[in-house]
Order: sequence, then structure tokens, then C-alpha cells
Amino acid sequence: MSAIILRVFLIVFGFLVVISLWGFYSSIRPPRILSSLTPRDLKMGYENASFRTADGLTLRGWYISAARRTEKTLILLHGYPADKGDILPALAFLHEDFNLLLFDFRFLGESDGSYSSAGAKEVEDLLAAIRFLKGRGIKEVGVWGFSMGGAVALMALEKAPEIRAVVSESSYASLEQMALSLLRVPLINYPVAYLVGLWAKIFLGIDLRDISPAQRIRHTRVPILLIHSSDDAVIPFSHAQSLQQALAKNPHAEFWFHKGFGHGELGADYQSRVRVFFHKHL
Repeated sequence: MSAIILRVFLIVFGFLVVISLWGFYSSIRPPRILSSLTPRDLKMGYENASFRTADGLTLRGWYISAARRTEKTLILLHGYPADKGDILPALAFLHEDFNLLLFDFRFLGESDGSYSSAGAKEVEDLLAAIRFLKGRGIKEVGVWGFSMGGAVALMALEKAPEIRAVVSESSYASLEQMALSLLRVPLINYPVAYLVGLWAKIFLGIDLRDISPAQRIRHTRVPILLIHSSDDAVIPFSHAQSLQQALAKNPHAEFWFHKGFGHGELGADYQSRVRVFFHKHL
């Protein structure tokens, strides 16, 4: 009997190891998305931009001067596993009032990198973008981020005093909690999430428990607008609630929570809300 129990245990454990390794690998090396759309297609003048991260990767993007002369500049951060072109159409309206910098996170789009870390090391990508803008004489910026990009924007605040305002849309609150979403099967998802975290620690040196926007923003006073839908099926609304709790002591935090929209879907007054927020704080 004990031999049978041991055999069953080994089979189940082996299954969990294989599933978790597959989930880990597919998460850090998703298929690359290369959008064909450029700012020129939307009648916006732009220049190609490239800059290096502290760990030696070259990131590629676009710098778009505002339609009217201004020093106000926004960095726009795409989600996972998309690229800069994915967010351009929805945010083109910001070009009227702000200079824009869009770039591809490491491994994604046209940027260098051997893997994506879903936000853990992408904070360094945002810091590199800020250094690039400082080299052009731009000392203060606003940051808009979607999904992973929103999480990166929040986590970068403690390292980047140049960020004066953040719009974070559909961000996760904890990468450890997001690991539970890799396999949405009761009971199995917990051991798989644990093993995924173990592989991240072993192969990438990343502790998923440390990748937590909710923990990083507890003491910030930077103006933040959180946007999330209670019907988001990709990043559950509970993440937005955790972020809201973390911002309880921030007098400049604003929240726009709505219903009936999926991940990345926009409400009717989206443009006005985002534009007003950035004008108010930049």
C-alpha cells in the first residue's frame, strides 16, 4: 500500500512540476507582438528613440512632440505581452497637450532582452526612460500605465522623484497573487503558484513576494489615479481594492472604479478624466 501511495504522490508531484515549469516559461517568454501602426499613421510627427537600461539592454520607442509647444511630458507604458503600438490609438488624444514617450518593455516589441519578468525588472526600463528624457532637459514627467505598465509605474515611484503624477489602469497589486491565475483550478493552483515562484527565484533571482505595487505605494504622496473595472476578467477587482487600501493615507489619490468593462476597455468620459488629471498635477 505504501508503495502505491508513493507512486501516486510522485506522479502528482511530477505533473505539478511540469505544469508549473510550462507556466513559468510561457510567462517569461510570451510570443512577441509587433504592431505595424506608427505615430505617422495617426498624423503625428515623431522620432525613433532608443536608450539602455542599467543592466545593459537597449529599449526602443518613439518620442512624440506635442501638437503645441509645452514642457509637459508623459511616459506611456503598455501592458503584457503587448507593445507600444498597442496603446497608441487609445492615447493619441494626449498628443494635443503633452509630449509623449512610448517604448517597448524588455523582450517585448522591438526591445532587447531574453525574457519578460511581468513587471519585476521592468521598473528598470521605466527608470531608463526617465534618464533618457532628463538627457533632453525634461526633469519632471507624468506616467500612464496599463496592466503590467500600471504596476511598473506604481513600483517606480519610490525610485523616481521625477514622476509627478501617475495614471494606473487595471494594475495588479501583487505578482505573487497573479501567479495564482496561471492555472485557475481549485487546489491545484496553489501548489503550481508556489512552484512558479520557486522557479522565478532559482532561474531569475526574483522573489514574487517583493513584486507588490500595493506594498511599494503605502507611503507615497504622489498624485495617483487608479482605474479598474469590477468586471475585469484578467486582473480581478480585488487587486484594485488592495491598491486603494494601500493609498488610504495619500490625500492626492483618486479612484475611478466602474462596471461592465473588460480588461482594457474604456468608458465614455475616459479621455476627459485622464487629461484633466494630468493637467491638474503637471
